Amino acid sequence: MGSKQPWDPWKMYDVAPNELRAIRERTKMRDAMKTEWLKKVTDPHRGAHDGGHIFDPAVQRFMSMRATSFDHFRVTPRTTWLGFLFVVLPVGLMSYFTIKDQEKREAQFRAGEVKYKDRTWYFMY
Repeated sequence: MGSKQPWDPWKMYDVAPNELRAIRERTKMRDAMKTEWLKKVTDPHRGAHDGGHIFDPAVQRFMSMRATSFDHFRVTPRTTWLGFLFVVLPVGLMSYFTIKDQEKREAQFRAGEVKYKDRTWYFMY
């Protein structure tokens, strides 16, 4: 049992050798681009010889997308329902349960069921 090979993710699926070679080449290119980007970003003398900033088209597209996302928003039934589901409904439910709980506690306090020293939320009312 000690001679068992460790798990190799590259052998898990049936991938053609030329596809595997392409995957590895893309990985090398991606790592080289990351290294070059880090080298440029961390250069302390960057402003002296290249204008002071690094222009990367991918980063520029991402920043433009983030800045103009509201301009491209379209109201659709799906976005309406998502807004209702994630904004209106939680606020409404929390308000409802908070008000009901406050009314229940207030009724107990006014009926004398809870002693003053046993009350919580002293500073609410």
